[in-house]
Amino acid sequence: MDEIYVNREIRETLIDLAVKNKTVTYARLNTSSDSGYNFQEPEDRESFAEDIEAISLSEVKNGRPPLGAVVVYKSGSVSKPILESLYNMCEELYDLSPETTKPNAKFLKTLQAKCHEFWQETENYKNFGPKKW
Repeated sequence: MDEIYVNREIRETLIDLAVKNKTVTYARLNTSSDSGYNFQEPEDRESFAEDIEAISLSEVKNGRPPLGAVVVYKSGSVSKPILESLYNMCEELYDLSPETTKPNAKFLKTLQAKCHEFWQETENYKNFGPKKW
């Protein structure tokens, strides 16, 4: 399996949020993880989104829920491309079927719940959380 570069600061911040049963906006995540991206620059916004996607992909490839599901817009939603990307990542992990599961708000809430549930498990946090991964 190819190694995926993962921004540790962003990942650790997402894990902390998942443990607390919370979501975060892109802007707040950028600030709280000290990522240093300048959202005025389109390249920085794109790089930040790529970091979140890489973290999610790495988590899913390792059998864990995608941490990117806890990152939302101010409205609490995400864009259709983000939902579709999360769906595609999770299709195999959760044996998703287009007949039963659609990439929509309900799907996003389900993924968020899986993230929160997974990271609130003491053993999971201990084995895969910050500084252990």
